[in-house]
Amino acid sequence: MSNRLARLGSEHPLCDSIQLITLILFFVTWGIDIIGKVIFGVSTIFVEVVSIPLLLLPALFSWSLGIYLVMKSHEAIFGATTGQPMLNDSGVYSWVRHPMYLGIMLFCLGFLFIMPSFFSIGVWIVFFIFYDKMATYEENDLVRILGEKYINYQKRVPRWFPKLLYFSSKE
Repeated sequence: MSNRLARLGSEHPLCDSIQLITLILFFVTWGIDIIGKVIFGVSTIFVEVVSIPLLLLPALFSWSLGIYLVMKSHEAIFGATTGQPMLNDSGVYSWVRHPMYLGIMLFCLGFLFIMPSFFSIGVWIVFFIFYDKMATYEENDLVRILGEKYINYQKRVPRWFPKLLYFSSKE
């Protein structure tokens, strides 16, 4: 066995493809809206409603939290741990059950704060639905493998939206 934690459960069979396609679709849509607005003056961007400086703060927060979640979840899953597969319910995994997926979605959401458009928001919602379906697939596999232990984890830790008072200092 390598220096990585053994895999527990399986990813959705199309996980990598879905992530790549939705990310490309999101950024292509977002880019087309920006180009349409800048060059042709036509797009679905509604940034005129709120000034860009007001949008920068939530964008920076979303990017920072997204990057943090992805880094910490990668560190927890792919760190130099050896041994049998086990449920990781500490650190960012004590906040949400899918911090890596949430981090990617928050990172993309940051771009929506900077240049919000109706098409990009629609694509982001589709993006979220695909991630939710992948998470459901993976959780069903983990319930099959871990049974009551994972069901208790599901009851304790939310899938997407952290309980603000639940954040702990254990990392």
